Amino acid sequence: MTHTIGDWTRINARRQPAREAFVGVDGRVTFGEAAERASQLGRGLRAAGVGAGDTVGVLGGNTVFNAEAFLGIAVSGGLYTAYNWRWAPEELAAGIRESRTHLILVEERFRVQLDTALNILAADPETTALPRVLEQAEVESLRTGTGALADVITPEDGLCLIYTGGSTGTSKAVVLSHRAATANAINEYVDAKVGAHPEDRGLMITPMFHSAGVITWLVTHFFAGKTTILVDRFDEENFTEWVGRERATNSFMIPNMMRRLMQAGAFADAGVQQHFRALHTGAGLLRMPDKQRFLDTLPKAELYFRYGLTEAGPMVTRLLHRDILDPRADGSIGQEYHLTEAELFSLEDDGRIVEPGELGEICVRGPNVMTGYFGRPDATAQTIRDGWLHTGDLATRDEKGYFFFKDRMKEMIKTGGENVYCVEIEQVLYLHPAVLEAAVVGVDSEQWGEEVRVVISLRDGQSTTGAELEAFLRQHIAGYKVPKQFAFMSADRLPRSGAGKLVKHRLKQELGWV
Repeated sequence: MTHTIGDWTRINARRQPAREAFVGVDGRVTFGEAAERASQLGRGLRAAGVGAGDTVGVLGGNTVFNAEAFLGIAVSGGLYTAYNWRWAPEELAAGIRESRTHLILVEERFRVQLDTALNILAADPETTALPRVLEQAEVESLRTGTGALADVITPEDGLCLIYTGGSTGTSKAVVLSHRAATANAINEYVDAKVGAHPEDRGLMITPMFHSAGVITWLVTHFFAGKTTILVDRFDEENFTEWVGRERATNSFMIPNMMRRLMQAGAFADAGVQQHFRALHTGAGLLRMPDKQRFLDTLPKAELYFRYGLTEAGPMVTRLLHRDILDPRADGSIGQEYHLTEAELFSLEDDGRIVEPGELGEICVRGPNVMTGYFGRPDATAQTIRDGWLHTGDLATRDEKGYFFFKDRMKEMIKTGGENVYCVEIEQVLYLHPAVLEAAVVGVDSEQWGEEVRVVISLRDGQSTTGAELEAFLRQHIAGYKVPKQFAFMSADRLPRSGAGKLVKHRLKQELGWV
């Protein structure tokens, strides 16, 4: 792992200058063109004041513009900081504040959303200055000069900030280094054969603000010298169109997307049958009926399942195609990747590695693991201890080294591939005048992996409805975080511990949500 992303742009431009690197709704770029344009943008960013390790925010979709911004920022020595375009303005303002950026590159369609967030920051008395904003045309004007741009960084330096959440619901930015991105790419290339086949053209559905998108899919295919096809909008028709027209051979998607495509008959499409050869999935529930149905429809394709988290860079374990239909491995998240070491440590926090079949916390170490949380040394020290990243996730492992995910120590719900934190939603609900108490829980869902639900206790003399609370929440948080079911219960009926704390697993049992 001695190379930076800048090194890979230079190497691929030399090896295959005419091969397409990125294809999207906004154009096509070869590896030769990508390298030249990355150096031009990197040179312009440096001239604009971006120094090594400085954050550069990007608000964009799955587009060539965004992919080129990623490369250009990497070559400049800056930190590509991916903002989630699904965030509500308050969340976007918090993300900008967290990243301490002085420059944001934005696609025109997201400018109003960004301006609203900046207005929120402007009204904050702690804001000393607002970041400079450049739209696409202005970004083009930054490009200058010709030829490769010399690195001012090392593989250990930061490449990007990817946002995740915490048990408190507070957004944190994970720093992933050039080394971590390369290590993850090697893991994917060697173990899961992502980009390893000569004809591979990867269809990228996962948003670039996710580590699974920008690191696992885009960087891996770029490292391998293969084409990334950037899909800016996911639906069944769009999937078949892109696969057929662009000869896409593989993709990563959450299980719910896979089920949607199967229900629509997308995998039976002639173009998909002809070109598509591997589906990688994770971040949800995938059991035997869906696996079998997919492989019955695409018998020549391979199917992979994996587990990871942004802090781990992101992938930790993978269930290979050869094991996918093994009933003994059904429900397993597989074995650790080649360059990644995963262990299960005792929940007693005594440093003991648990025995096969015993529940433990998944802990990870290796070159792919994050550098830390941006600007949060205390949070980093709490998460990385004695060289091990403590994930907060619970699992068992059998004698053959296959992991079986069980639960999360933190109050986090993974719904439709997105991380949702209970406390964040509860805090917003407490702003409503009718809400006395709120308990957000995750409930297993075949469609979403997990579904967000909430139990509300009302203040005396107050009334509201689920529809009213839903509308209230949508003013403050992204739509995918809004509960899909609202239940109401008097406060004296809520199950509590001896210390008076709400016991959520008992609450779910009483409501039949288990």
